[in-house]
Amino acid sequence: MFIDIKTNTELNDVAKLFYFSDCPNILLSVDGESFAVNINGKLTTHTYADDFYNVIPLAHRVQRLSKIAVYDALCAYTGRKMPWGALTGVRPTKLFYECLRDGNSPQDAILLMQKVYRISAERAAVLEKIVRSQHGKIHFSDDYYNLYVHVPYCTTRCCYCSFVSLPIAKCKEQSEQYVKLLCDEIKQSMNFLSSRGKKLLSVYIGGGTPTALAEKELDALLSAINVNGIEYTCEAGRPDTVTKEKCEIMKSHGVTRVCVNPQTLSNETLVKIGRSHTVKQFYGAYECAASCGFDINCDLIAGLEDEQADDFIKSYNGIIDLSPHNITVHSLSKKNGSAIRYTDGENAGTAAMLNYVLANMNKYNPYYLYRQKRQACNLENIGLSLPNKECINNITTMEETVSVVACGAGAISKLVGDNKIVRHANVRDVGLYISEYNDRLKAKHECFSNVLDKSV
Repeated sequence: MFIDIKTNTELNDVAKLFYFSDCPNILLSVDGESFAVNINGKLTTHTYADDFYNVIPLAHRVQRLSKIAVYDALCAYTGRKMPWGALTGVRPTKLFYECLRDGNSPQDAILLMQKVYRISAERAAVLEKIVRSQHGKIHFSDDYYNLYVHVPYCTTRCCYCSFVSLPIAKCKEQSEQYVKLLCDEIKQSMNFLSSRGKKLLSVYIGGGTPTALAEKELDALLSAINVNGIEYTCEAGRPDTVTKEKCEIMKSHGVTRVCVNPQTLSNETLVKIGRSHTVKQFYGAYECAASCGFDINCDLIAGLEDEQADDFIKSYNGIIDLSPHNITVHSLSKKNGSAIRYTDGENAGTAAMLNYVLANMNKYNPYYLYRQKRQACNLENIGLSLPNKECINNITTMEETVSVVACGAGAISKLVGDNKIVRHANVRDVGLYISEYNDRLKAKHECFSNVLDKSV
C-alpha cells in the first residue's frame, strides 16, 4: 500500500530539500526491508540490508530508512545530491554521537554518516572535528542549568529576522515596564531552581539586541541576574548600540563574552538588509568591547541579498584578521515571520561561501553546528572558536544536554532529563507578556514543578 509523503512531515521535509514549490507527487510503500518510491509514475525500489544500517536504533529504523529511500529516489530523479544527505529535523552531531555510542571509532563514524545518511565526506569530517572540540564541554551533572534571557527590542528590524523584536525608539515606555517584569521573572526563576538544588552553569542574554536598552534598564537587567565567575554572554549585535558606558556596565556585572555582529562588511548590503549601522561603526564597537577584555563573537551571514561569493569571502577574511575568539557563520534561512520569501532561485552561491569557510578555518576549530529549514542550498550554521574559547552555552544548548531556563517574551525553556525534554514556551507577544505576566509565570513554575519535583 502506497502513502502520499505529504501526509508525513518528515518525509515531506526530504522532498523540500529538492523542491521549494511545485513538488512532484511522491508515494512510498514499505514492505519489511523493501521500500518502493513512486515519483510522478516513476517507480524505484530500495533495500537496506547491509550491516552498517544496524547503527540506526530499532525504534527509529523504519522512519529513517523511509527518509533515506525517498532521498535516494529523489537523487536519481533529479540528478542532485545534498551536502547533508537525507538529514532533516535532527542535529547531525546527535547522529554522530549515536554512532560513537554504538562502539564505533570516530573514523568509522565518519564513514557511517556517509554510508547511512548520505552526508558528504566533507561535512562528515566537520562533525568529527566538532565532537573533538566539544570533548569535556558537553556533559554536566543534572544539577546544572543554563539561563537564557530574551530582550525583544532592536534599533531596526533586519529583513531576515523572525525573532520577537520591536523598534526600541517606539517602545520606550513599554521597554521600561518589560524590563521590570523580566527582572522579576529572572529572580523568581533562579530562586525556584536554587530551592531545588540546581546550579547555574552559564548565562546568555539575547534578543533582539540587549544593548538597545537604555543604560538604566541594562544595568537593572544585569543586576537581577547578579552572578560572577561563570560564562556569561550578552549580545551586543547591533554595533550602533555599543557604547563605552554600556560595555563598562556589562563588565561590572560579570559579563565575560559579547557578540558584536556585523553580518557583512559591505555598507551597501547593510542598507539592503535593514541594518542601521555602518562597517566603520562595527569596527568601533569591536574595539570598544575588546578594550574591556571581553571574549568576542562575530556573526556573518552567507547568502545575503545580491552578495556573491567574493563579497562574503571579503567579509569573512576581514573578520579573521580581527581574531575574535568566536565566529559564527549562518547560511541565510528564509523563515516564516521574516520579510524574506522563498522562491525556487535561492542563492546558489551560498554553497561556495560555506565551502570557503570549511577550507579556510585557519587557527579556528568548528565547535557547534545546527541546521534550519529553508536554508540556502540546504547548508548549515556553524560556530568556530579559537582553542579553549568554545562557548559552553552554545554547545550544551544546541546538543540539548543541559536544561535551559528561559525568561522573557518568546523564550523557550527546556528541561532535560530521564532521556526526554520538556519544553515550556513563554508567550511571544510582548503586550500579552506584560498584561498576563502573573498568570503565565505561575503556569511556567507549575510546569517546572511537575518535572523537577517528580524527579527528586
